[in-house]
Amino acid sequence: MQRVPTVANLSGTIALRTHDGRYMKVFNTDGGLQFRDRTLDDNARFIVVKDDYGRVSLKGPNGKTVNLYYSSNVMCSEETGIWFEVAYLGGPWIHLIISGKYQGVGSTIRYLSSDRGHQTFSGSLDVREKEDPSCWFLVENLD
Repeated sequence: MQRVPTVANLSGTIALRTHDGRYMKVFNTDGGLQFRDRTLDDNARFIVVKDDYGRVSLKGPNGKTVNLYYSSNVMCSEETGIWFEVAYLGGPWIHLIISGKYQGVGSTIRYLSSDRGHQTFSGSLDVREKEDPSCWFLVENLD
């Protein structure tokens, strides 16, 4: 039985799940990310790194950081990555928000989605201009 926190806690090692129980995982050597299945394994473990402004970055099990490509594709393939703002939605649920200096984002905000990104990127996650159910994530603390 999975333990669901009453409040999202983004610290230490976490896993992110969708509303239907699928985990975000690094699934290939290129740092591809997908919400593929409902099994918690080592490929679903991400270390939370925080900055002085309350933003978080996620370091994947491959040692790389989650990063944004061309404003709409997210992978886990760089040494330095994207800083997400966190919107706490109540209980264990969050949005991961992209804003600021990233290519193609400008002054708008974007939401990380659990849906697949563009085929060109061999396993990326999509980014949405407006939040929808694919942008809701449950935080599971692993340590």
